[in-house]
Amino acid sequence: MKSSNHDDTFYMKYAIRLASRNIGLTGENPSVACLLVCDGKIISHGITEKGGSPHAEFIALSKLTNIPPKTIAYVTLEPCSFVGKNPSCASLLIDRGISKVVIATKDPNPLVNGVGIEILEKKGLNVIVGLEELSAKENIYGFEQKILGSYPEVNIKVASYQNGITIPDQKEPWITNSLSRSYGHILRSNHDVIIVGVNTVKIDNPNLDCRLPGMIDRSPIKVIIDTNLTTPLNCSLVKNANKNGLIIFTSELNNNNNFIKFLDRGVELIKVDTDADGLLNVKSVLDTLREKGFNRILVEGGSTLSSSFLSNNLVNFIYWFKSDNQKNDKKPISNGDKTINKIIKSSKFKIKDSISLKNDSLKIFKSV
Repeated sequence: MKSSNHDDTFYMKYAIRLASRNIGLTGENPSVACLLVCDGKIISHGITEKGGSPHAEFIALSKLTNIPPKTIAYVTLEPCSFVGKNPSCASLLIDRGISKVVIATKDPNPLVNGVGIEILEKKGLNVIVGLEELSAKENIYGFEQKILGSYPEVNIKVASYQNGITIPDQKEPWITNSLSRSYGHILRSNHDVIIVGVNTVKIDNPNLDCRLPGMIDRSPIKVIIDTNLTTPLNCSLVKNANKNGLIIFTSELNNNNNFIKFLDRGVELIKVDTDADGLLNVKSVLDTLREKGFNRILVEGGSTLSSSFLSNNLVNFIYWFKSDNQKNDKKPISNGDKTINKIIKSSKFKIKDSISLKNDSLKIFKSV
């Protein structure tokens, strides 16, 4: 594994930016990018396709009839070493005559984890591993957690007034401005799943899709947490279940007579256990979503639901959008809001980034 140079760093950073485009779209697989470079020019590139297939290396190589000598491949994740739904990417690079492979990070999948690198090196390729590794790992954070037996990546979106209240004033449809809401749609676009509580569905009747121009096809799978199965059958999420996908988690003790009506509308109903407070066990919810292959989950609905994930130490990032306005309706702050505000100020999280969105602010907190 020979050392890298300035050009290697430049191209790897470019590849990592490419890989970030398909986060949330690649099914059970991570979003990976492959850049092919010859004589200082990018001659091809590939990103893992929707659903996780084909892989980035296959796409990049397939675009070229002939691979020039001394072509270098920059790959954000170790090329796979085995034949499954896709061919072995390590073997493809060898067969097409690639001379050098620069890899950002090893594949955490125990089926690969260094084997792809070993295959390349045994065939005499110059292999560099670990370039821009921390940045590359951010793109596969949820995949790595899931593949190593933990829960998928769980992120929370919070919108509040300056005083930390997350419930909009009755006279206002929104807490934050249009720029913040657009950023929120971008968040939806790079997550596999979006979760809300049933009260959010009843109050807001949301669509939970990505409504930015040209990005509607990047909308995540919808999930409702509904202990007693009281989701309205005429809400938008149920009406569009066949088209957009909808999972409702409910209590294993629930014998609601509407089960068949939900199933007839294309809703997937899953029963899980409840906790000591009678609420659905969010760990059981995450176990199920992991088994389904999801990597990245956005919790968007309600402070009670968000605080449940936070209280169980299941949250990786918090995206806190805060208006510069105060809420003045004199209602006391809810217990859910109290929990979120308390945890956000604790040692469990640190600020990763702070962004100005006109008269709103966005602070991104990372678990420590």
